[in-house]
Amino acid sequence: MLYRNLPLKLAAIGLAIFLRFWVTVTEEGIGQSGDLRIKTTGVSSISARLVPVILETKGVLPANLVLESAQLDPPMVTVVGSPLRLGDMTCIRTEQLDLSRVSSSLDTELRLVVPQGFQVPNTETVKLTLTVSSGSGSQQSGSPTG
Repeated sequence: MLYRNLPLKLAAIGLAIFLRFWVTVTEEGIGQSGDLRIKTTGVSSISARLVPVILETKGVLPANLVLESAQLDPPMVTVVGSPLRLGDMTCIRTEQLDLSRVSSSLDTELRLVVPQGFQVPNTETVKLTLTVSSGSGSQQSGSPTG
């Protein structure tokens, strides 16, 4: 009975060993080609969640400028991580923009600040379109969006 269907039993064992090594890959983040490499061991799992991007600022605009609008593109990104930790993720922030250095409207790229243990596939930066106009008064420090 032990030798009955022996080739099939050996093939099943070989397939199981192959699948175990195929599923376990090293965690290296996002590769050059944009593929997502995730470390999986045992019965771990990952989840994804769409969260808003928040513009992080410091300083104030010069007194002669008024903030008309600040738009981020994309306004929301998909964050990948552990299902338990992802439940606490409400937003993702950009690197700080120093408003005191703004002298006119601008289009620029800002890096995302991704907390350890999370990944944002295929997105490292967001485009900021900041529109200011001449006027009186100053803007308060804080986040113009969100």
